[in-house]
Amino acid sequence: MQAQQKKGAVLIDHASGMTGEFLDNQTGLIWMSVESMTQHEFGNFEVDNQLTPVGVAPGAMDMAIFHYSPNGEGKPVLERTINGRRFINAASAEMVSTPSHPGGMAEISVNKSHSLGFAAGRKLNVLSLPEGDFIEVVGTQAADEQLRLPVGATLKTITLKQPWIVKLPTPARTLWWFEHLRSFQGPVSLPTNS
Repeated sequence: MQAQQKKGAVLIDHASGMTGEFLDNQTGLIWMSVESMTQHEFGNFEVDNQLTPVGVAPGAMDMAIFHYSPNGEGKPVLERTINGRRFINAASAEMVSTPSHPGGMAEISVNKSHSLGFAAGRKLNVLSLPEGDFIEVVGTQAADEQLRLPVGATLKTITLKQPWIVKLPTPARTLWWFEHLRSFQGPVSLPTNS
């Protein structure tokens, strides 16, 4: 995965725990912590009214690279310090569709340049929709049995025979169950060796 990291990109090691995100209310930019943080630490963050807490959750991947901030191709990922912690501008929300019923799926079109790395032997859950396959990105598989799936959607599990690096499309369709802090993103082409 490090071989894909170009100058100015930021590598996130998700094996270390959870990351937190804040939304900048004035710019629409999403700022993600680079280092791991706990739910307690996130809940006690002191931020001004310009930032709204989005949440803290584990990444489903082993590693990730943010190649550049939204609309910043060829430039380093934007960084800032919040409460003494390093944050990067990982994304911006472009369009939001709210769930049609309580506990249902929300969809957000997200502008980001994001690659995911998964180790060989991993079992990954995939949300299959008529328009393509979406890979788990945020949260844990423990919540998946409780998800209210949209009509025509199915969940399946694949086992990776080799390491897999996948670049999400830009913009990415991110499918969310906020009640469970669970997200599948894509669409992606699944590896043929799974």
